[in-house]
Amino acid sequence: MDKLELILKKFKNDNFMNKLGVKVDDLTEESVKMHMKLTPEMNNFNGRPHGAAIYSLADAAFSVIGNNQNNLSVALNSTIHYHASPDPGKILYVEGTLIKQTRKIGTYNFELYTKEGDKKTKVATMISTLYRTGRPHDPNLEVN
Repeated sequence: MDKLELILKKFKNDNFMNKLGVKVDDLTEESVKMHMKLTPEMNNFNGRPHGAAIYSLADAAFSVIGNNQNNLSVALNSTIHYHASPDPGKILYVEGTLIKQTRKIGTYNFELYTKEGDKKTKVATMISTLYRTGRPHDPNLEVN
């Protein structure tokens, strides 16, 4: 098993993300793509998808990309900006990319959007920074 397979296996056991229906579409060392359906249970009292549901998808992508090098990493900061309220029932997508990584710190950018055909509607953007502990998820694999 390689490092990317390891984090995908760990993510499959994330009870909260399983409850939300979050799926990983693609993962590389420097990027991640994921999605989830905005179900009625995710609506706020205004009948719109709750900001916490939107944030949860971005945070899931942060967790997967930030831990994909067999280096146990924890969040230091996340700042999310909401741009539009997605329609209930839509599929919400997130694309995350590495901005900069050092031995101890990683910073990432996340774009959240819905799609209608080829047209994307930006829902939110998030910038997040994490601390890389240097401890492995799996001691049998190299830590980067």
